[in-house]
Amino acid sequence: MTQVSRQEYVGIFGPTVGDKIRLGNTDLYLEIEKDLRVYGEELIYGGGKTMRDGQGMDNYLTRAGGALDLVITNVTVVDAELGVIKADVGVRDGLIVGIGKAGNPNTMHGVTTGMAV
Repeated sequence: MTQVSRQEYVGIFGPTVGDKIRLGNTDLYLEIEKDLRVYGEELIYGGGKTMRDGQGMDNYLTRAGGALDLVITNVTVVDAELGVIKADVGVRDGLIVGIGKAGNPNTMHGVTTGMAV
C-alpha cells in the first residue's frame, strides 16, 4: 500500500486529527479532535479526482433516491456537541442534512447514511 507522509497528507487534504489550525490573525488555535472522512477514500473534486461518475459519485442515484443537492468537502466544523472535527457537509433543499463522510456507498467505505452523492 502506498503511503504519504503527514506533511504531504496535510498539503493535499488539509489538517487532520491532532493538527492545530490558527483562527484568522488571532492567537487562538483549534486542534482537530476527530476526522469523519475515511483515510484513503476522501471525496475530492477537480480534474482526475475521486468525485466523478461511478467512483466517488453514484451515477445511478437520483435526487428522488436521496442524492444530496450539494456537498461541501473537507470542512472544519466547530460545534459545542460535536467538538472540532473534519467532515463533509451535505445540503438538501438549502438545509444542512448531514455532517460526516460523503461519497458513493457502492465504492467507498464509511459513507455516512444520507450523505450519498
